[in-house]
Amino acid sequence: MAAYSLQSDCTNCAALCCMTFEFEVSDDFAISKPAEAGCPNLDACGQCRVHEKLEDLGFRGCAVFECYGAGQRVTQELFGGRTWQEDESLMRPMARRFRQVRRLHELLMLLEAAAVLPLSPPDEARRKSLAQAVDVIAAQSSEDIAVDEVYAQVHDFLQSLKPYAAAAPASAPRRKF
Repeated sequence: MAAYSLQSDCTNCAALCCMTFEFEVSDDFAISKPAEAGCPNLDACGQCRVHEKLEDLGFRGCAVFECYGAGQRVTQELFGGRTWQEDESLMRPMARRFRQVRRLHELLMLLEAAAVLPLSPPDEARRKSLAQAVDVIAAQSSEDIAVDEVYAQVHDFLQSLKPYAAAAPASAPRRKF
């Protein structure tokens, strides 16, 4: 069983998606907000006051956003439950790690999706090895991690799986890599 969860759990996060990213007024966002600033829709407890009406109020980008479990991993595992809302000095390091861990969790999601393919034993071993390496990197507390390097390795591996995807029976779930 994996040490990570790829399911978002907003109850164990510190509203990192609401703080980390910049919003620009568009079809997806009703307001503009700079990166690394709390969204004005957050209440004093760090919960979204308009969560049930996001799309109706023009926040489609928020409604469709998925962190793949990066938010709770950063908040609970890497920062021990501490939050930027309680200590503003954590805002920048939490935002940076959230961006990195989200990207790493996207890789883990793709590697898990590849498990449905009829991989050869060496390719299955490589898939598992890459997933373990990505998980180890995501669990590091340091901000100085080589996300681009591991991203390239996983991308190259996933590209090598195209023949498996092309040969998969029509009844097998198909995913785009």
